[in-house]
Amino acid sequence: MQWLIYSTISIFISIATLGNRLKCYGLIYNIEGSSMVKFQFLLPVDGSDYSRVAVKHAIRMAEMYNAEISPIYVVDTRAHKDAKELEEDTAIGQALIDDVQDQCKSRGIGVLEARVLTGSPFNEIIKEQKRIDASVIILGAYGAERTEGETIGSTAERVLRGARCHVLLVRDELENDQFYRSVLVPSDGSIDAGYAATFAASVAHRYHADLMACSVIRTGSEKDMLEAGRTTDDVVALGKSKGIETKTLIWEGKPAVEILKAVGAKNIDLVVIGYTGKGRVSRWILGSVSEKVARTSPCSVFVVKSTRVERVYTVKEN
Repeated sequence: MQWLIYSTISIFISIATLGNRLKCYGLIYNIEGSSMVKFQFLLPVDGSDYSRVAVKHAIRMAEMYNAEISPIYVVDTRAHKDAKELEEDTAIGQALIDDVQDQCKSRGIGVLEARVLTGSPFNEIIKEQKRIDASVIILGAYGAERTEGETIGSTAERVLRGARCHVLLVRDELENDQFYRSVLVPSDGSIDAGYAATFAASVAHRYHADLMACSVIRTGSEKDMLEAGRTTDDVVALGKSKGIETKTLIWEGKPAVEILKAVGAKNIDLVVIGYTGKGRVSRWILGSVSEKVARTSPCSVFVVKSTRVERVYTVKEN
């Protein structure tokens, strides 16, 4: 596949029509190498435990990929009716934003913008992502108002579906400073899965994590086995180019169910999954698969979306 030709540090790159510039995963490289704009990570915070963990993940990933972080807090005007409540929540939000800025400063991470917004959390997150052209939204899978038995917060689920960029849903413990030790990437040969494999290999390389390629077949036919073998072999080759020993897993069954089984059985810390698959029907099916995995996975999930014209671009590593 074409995406296997390239070796990256920058992962996903949008081809911009601005002269001779390339827009790379939110990062713009000038072809002459004279200037560079950093990756932009949008980080919605709400003070919950998972939000605090998301801050840790965002800062660590920003260190890995030379990114800037834009933390935001949204005062939910649907929940607050009077001016006093709005004022109090605004003060809480500002304190959280200030704390993120302090953490970024202590780690040498740039902050593009830090804002307290008012309105619907989902709407404001989506608008802010478009405004700063963030390539990734990093947020906790659950918010401050999590109810018992809830697997994903309503805002996180709406962002997952509505964002026109990649989304990292964080589920982790505050005490875990190792971040990703084992990365799983489901593969079906689609464009999104190819991008996901590229990013998964990069993450495994940078975090010194294990990498596993997973393919789920609906029947045990020879044709299905051969196709699954080809897609996982592609990921193995990609991992090898990064110096990563990549294991493969081919299981029969329903994709989302088997992927979630693999997460538990193989002690996975991060699932990197393409949002859509091949063909119109497959796109709808894999879309539902990625959403189900993101909703119910016990670990963090990075959902890769090729909603912009993207390709992998060769950048020489130091």
